[in-house]
Amino acid sequence: MTDHAIAALRAKRVEVAEQTREAEKKVTRLRAALANLDAAIAILTPDHPDHIPPQRRYRSDPYFRRHELSGLVREALRDARKPLAAGEIAATVMAAKGLPDAAHLPVTKAIVARLGELVRRGELAKTGKMRDARWAVLSDIN
Repeated sequence: MTDHAIAALRAKRVEVAEQTREAEKKVTRLRAALANLDAAIAILTPDHPDHIPPQRRYRSDPYFRRHELSGLVREALRDARKPLAAGEIAATVMAAKGLPDAAHLPVTKAIVARLGELVRRGELAKTGKMRDARWAVLSDIN
């Protein structure tokens, strides 16, 4: 009789375990559906009170510490006392940091991005377009 009871309990346990697995699968599908609905709501109503904007992630730069590049760009432009091209600014910054010539392209790209940000903030002025562009500190222009 004990063997019969244990066998019945084990069979019931297998049955409940299978029901649990099925319920977990359903919960996973329902959570995915909720996430999709939340994403759709966020896209359509970004001013919704429950909307949480994505957090910006800072990508590390192998050549500069955080916020260092802006200061180096401003310093290069102030020392030159004339508008400079991005390549000229990059050469000055690389010399100040002692960076190898192989770093010229990535450093120039980082500087062009930083220059755009400084112009948007109103700290620098840009004249010209594309390769003829020159940047200067606003106080040097006036």
